[in-house]
Amino acid sequence: MIFKFLRLTVLIFLVSFSMVAQEYEKIDGVWNAVFLDHSFSDKFTLRSEFHLRTVSFLSVWNQQIIRPSVTYNASKNLKWTVGFSFLRNFDRDVNVSPRIRLEHNFWEQLVYNTPTKNGLISSRLRLEHRFLEHVPLQEDRSLRSFDFGSRIRYRLTYQHLLTPEEAKVPINFVVFDEVFLFMNTNGTPFRFNQNWTSFGLKFQLNKKMVLNSAFQINTFKVTDDQYLRFRLWSNTLIYKF
Repeated sequence: MIFKFLRLTVLIFLVSFSMVAQEYEKIDGVWNAVFLDHSFSDKFTLRSEFHLRTVSFLSVWNQQIIRPSVTYNASKNLKWTVGFSFLRNFDRDVNVSPRIRLEHNFWEQLVYNTPTKNGLISSRLRLEHRFLEHVPLQEDRSLRSFDFGSRIRYRLTYQHLLTPEEAKVPINFVVFDEVFLFMNTNGTPFRFNQNWTSFGLKFQLNKKMVLNSAFQINTFKVTDDQYLRFRLWSNTLIYKF
């Protein structure tokens, strides 16, 4: 696990160093989400995700996402997931028409957890198969077509318990970094897409409900010398039936 940390640290350093001299456009926003989990057995869990994302704080839509998935718990610390995502992506310019670009994607995911004395280290690898509406968008939706592409994402998360385990509302400090890479037709990662960095708190409200609240910075590559930087307040409520 130490070697994983070292590799990720080097990767983050190289990406950060390569973007130091680049031009950034800064955008503020809020991402809110609700996850609903239903366990069919000790091995299988159905999750339904609903994401509402805005920019200019709460005034302009950024994305709306519906994401169902099924997880197989191979062991206590190993999970496999398959899912589908439906996305409505909004242009930040509210005067643009058409403003909404649709995306459908299928994805597979592997999560491996390593418990520590007072926390947890989690590695997540996700492969996405994306169908995005071709741009420029057509006013007549029947004339629109979809482009296909694949993307791989790797997230490393660390959470540390801040309160006694017997606390009425246990609180964890959570930090993660996630790198997105586009893949070519041969299935090889070849180009940087974006990076997410987040740190915040996880509240175990009761046995069924968890709230995550964090500050998040997302960096998107637009061109070789231009980037978008989203500064977000992110909130996720997880409810287990």
